[in-house]
Amino acid sequence: MNYTFSGFSKAGNAVVRGAIAAAQDMGHTYVGTEHLLLALVRDDTGEAAAFLLERQVYGYQVGRLLREQVGCGRRTRLSPRDFTPALSKCVDCAVIEAKAVSDGKVEPVHLLAALLEAPATAGRILVQLGVEPAAAAKECGRRMGKFPLFQQTPRPVTSPRGAARAAEKYGKDLTSLAEQDKLDPVLGRDSELLRMEQILVRRRKNNPCLVGEPGVGKTAVVEGLARRIAAGQVPPQLRGKRILSLDITSLVAGTKYRGDFEERFKNVLLDVQRAGDVILFIDEVHAIVGAGAAEGGIDACGILKPLLARGDIQLIGATTRVEYRRHIEKDAALARRFGAVEVEEPGQETAVEILQGLAPRYAAHHGVEIAPEAVRAAVTLSARYLPERFLPDKALDLLDEACSAVRIEAAERPGGPEKPAVTAAHIAAVVSRQSGVPAEKLTAAQTATLAAMEQTLSGRVVGQPDAVRAVAGALQRARLGLASTARPMGAFLFLGPTGVGKTALARALADCCFGSEKALLRFDMSEYMEKHTVARLLGAPPGYVGYGEGGQLTEAVRRRPYSVVLLDEIEKAHPDVANILLQIMEDGALTDSEGRRVDFTHTLVILTSNLGAKHLAGQRAALGFGTGAPGEGARAEVMREVREHFSPELLGRLDEVLVFGPLAQEDLVAIGETLLRELEARAAQQGIRLAHTPAAARLLVREAYEPSSGARSLRRAITRRVEQCLAQQLLGGVENGAAADFLLDAPQDVLSLARRCGTAANAAQGGVRGGGEADAPEQNAAAPAPDTVQACNL
Repeated sequence: MNYTFSGFSKAGNAVVRGAIAAAQDMGHTYVGTEHLLLALVRDDTGEAAAFLLERQVYGYQVGRLLREQVGCGRRTRLSPRDFTPALSKCVDCAVIEAKAVSDGKVEPVHLLAALLEAPATAGRILVQLGVEPAAAAKECGRRMGKFPLFQQTPRPVTSPRGAARAAEKYGKDLTSLAEQDKLDPVLGRDSELLRMEQILVRRRKNNPCLVGEPGVGKTAVVEGLARRIAAGQVPPQLRGKRILSLDITSLVAGTKYRGDFEERFKNVLLDVQRAGDVILFIDEVHAIVGAGAAEGGIDACGILKPLLARGDIQLIGATTRVEYRRHIEKDAALARRFGAVEVEEPGQETAVEILQGLAPRYAAHHGVEIAPEAVRAAVTLSARYLPERFLPDKALDLLDEACSAVRIEAAERPGGPEKPAVTAAHIAAVVSRQSGVPAEKLTAAQTATLAAMEQTLSGRVVGQPDAVRAVAGALQRARLGLASTARPMGAFLFLGPTGVGKTALARALADCCFGSEKALLRFDMSEYMEKHTVARLLGAPPGYVGYGEGGQLTEAVRRRPYSVVLLDEIEKAHPDVANILLQIMEDGALTDSEGRRVDFTHTLVILTSNLGAKHLAGQRAALGFGTGAPGEGARAEVMREVREHFSPELLGRLDEVLVFGPLAQEDLVAIGETLLRELEARAAQQGIRLAHTPAAARLLVREAYEPSSGARSLRRAITRRVEQCLAQQLLGGVENGAAADFLLDAPQDVLSLARRCGTAANAAQGGVRGGGEADAPEQNAAAPAPDTVQACNL
């Protein structure tokens, strides 16, 4: 039967099948190394056979010795399952040998090299024929040009660089890449490079470990050292060295059986030792802890520690602070073999220099021109709107993505410049996609926006000029850098009865400051009344259900750092919530259950409460409308209740405590006008024209106002009386394709909704009484004439 072996060349398959055939012809019940030797000799066209023939090893001699030593029998049927352990190991080593020194296909010469290293019975036959297996193995390795990966005994090498070939299979030579100018230049890291050089030339424990946050440039520092070595700009002890970046994942891949990884890793390290000029670099060095460890086996860390302790090899590691504490510091024996090199996040000016040095390479890659203001915008905007990431990585990502977007856009518009320009506007567009802040907000002049903030907020929130003025002033101070940068942009307590604009002002702030009402993160504090629910804000502690999912508050702010945090009805929350608020308002940050620091310095924190609302309700005028601003007596009563409920520490950390008074009649009319315009806009989207008169808005306000619910009663009245009647009119009297044109009016102080008809067709009438039930159509209603108005009372 013709067996085909995966990963073998045609000639390699033929040799293994020849070994099986030889064993079958001799009547043997197994296939061993001696049969493989016979098959190699008989393959007289291959390099392996030529090598054996040079040493006067002939097929008839091997066959004769086999028959004499093992004997012959009746022909048998054999398969690869009948391989002896020695032959199985020989075949496995040939596979690895082929992957290490060629394109991965097993040729007869690889089988011969593996056979000479562990000859078993074949070795005794070769000795009888006058061939020493060890010497033959050395000559075979020399002819192959590369030494085999798995070796039983150390062998001398002719070139130090040749000894690290196995290690190069699992990594890349950074020094060689630097010599070919394939590594990016490294700027602003002179102190870290000097510290690395000092550690590397030490007599003992000369293994630096770069520790820093993700994206600060740890790997780039190692590449910078490789560039210095290639240029000869290092101390004499480091000249001629090579930095080999080792990939732990590649080492582990394909190791199916216990001992495979250990053997592979040890031989890689043996190659590095022989080379003598290699410095290993392992990115994410914490991965060596536990890597490749099978049950009862040893991991990469256990293999490395003795070599590092004796100074047999030099290693550069790089990892984050979290992983360093979690994996390396816990293993004191491993930690003391490294010299930690702290890699801090560069400042904005240093980051600009780094990007200016790299910009030509990005421009050449994308075929664009990068404007100087785009480089600075990438740094400033990423620092402001992407605080959860670190420079220079986040700025480089913005620049790279902006270049790709400009290149794609230019390709879709032929006839443009050969090299389109990347400007600050393109950077802002990328930041907008990642942060959710509209691009026009990013590029708008800050001074003009801040100056118009009070006017903008007043257009959204009516009847509370004092509150709007105080909030706008606090934000202006924060944005202009006059307020502390270690606290939130603003922290406010909004007090007052329901329906007076507290939540509306928070929503307006989200839109005005951060470009969208989606930036409002609202938390109903009635959900945090019990002590055990407070942990949900920061995340469940270890051992509890939900650990690892993040806190509701911290996770929301971490994902959207530029936002308005609204803690609604704060008086209902458990007192322990105040401790969390103290930390936010004092330090501008929280640490969640997983140890991550969440930045609140770009948020607005707003607390709302109904405490003392009964004192404000006493200000209602005779017609049921407030004065628009709380009196001093009412305000004093409200503040007395607030001081009784909240601690002085919390109140002292607030920027403002704002009391929202009941709304005046003019304010409610303005709100009614706004709500009716919103209804008209929604109707227009459905192809319906709706208009209203000022008299209708005033009548709605007068009839709908309820002191206990403020403006919310007005919204309910519009829903119940106008929207419902409009729906009845549409369902009962408008045919498909007919004109739908309505007018809301209040003739003679009676609210009515009239459909203005352009045809003589009858129009259905309907109305809503105070309870919301539709009136039956009048039985004797005459059809209106063209261009007349048919009305129904509401």
